[in-house]
Amino acid sequence: MAAGSGTLRLDCQALNPELAGLIRPLLMEAAGSLELAAHFFSFTLVVDDLPGVGEAPVPWLHLAEGRKREGRQPEDGLPQEGPNWHGELFCAETHFLEGAVADAGLLPGPEIWDAVLRPVEAEPTEAGPIGGTFREAAARRLLHHELLTARDWARRELVGAAIPRQAVESFAVVWAVTVDGRLHRLGLPGYSMAERRNRFSRHFSSAGVLLPDHWEIFQSLWDGAVAGWPDVLALLRHLPGSS
Repeated sequence: MAAGSGTLRLDCQALNPELAGLIRPLLMEAAGSLELAAHFFSFTLVVDDLPGVGEAPVPWLHLAEGRKREGRQPEDGLPQEGPNWHGELFCAETHFLEGAVADAGLLPGPEIWDAVLRPVEAEPTEAGPIGGTFREAAARRLLHHELLTARDWARRELVGAAIPRQAVESFAVVWAVTVDGRLHRLGLPGYSMAERRNRFSRHFSSAGVLLPDHWEIFQSLWDGAVAGWPDVLALLRHLPGSS
């Protein structure tokens, strides 16, 4: 069952209908707070099994521009003008349940930089009970973070082709700092500065010692003093392992 918000069609697909019912209003809340309808005509959240990085599954964000996808005509009932993006966010159930890794979702997969759409092919299954306690606050953080990142793509504030392949992972880490810094300044749910510092430290300290200058870069990213992907990309050469 899809939920509409103006010209935006929102849908949450999950193996467990009860979990989908808990997530759907939070998806609508995040999309409304971030005015996603200005750029997207449809957005689908798919809660499924995902491969992990270490012990944490990684959300995959897939975007497609244009109302004609895979040779199909625009969906019935959708106007031909207006928002021109379709998005799909793939998450694991553990992102929304007690015991999930709090840092999950901080390291996007390579596909996010290619803006490649993978069509949803949901298979009907017999749903069982939710395998844990629903974490509403964690769901809000993840959804706002990922939807703001999706909006960055739609606004051309991210240009995947301009990010060198060898810098994708590091760029994802620093751009995520800017995303949550913006959410913080807007008073919206997002990952905390402490969580971002932790992720920043784990990633860049593996290649060298983090010095005060490096933490000044982190703070400038969080505070919004550095804006725009070209400037963020330029900062990478000053961080360990990114030169």
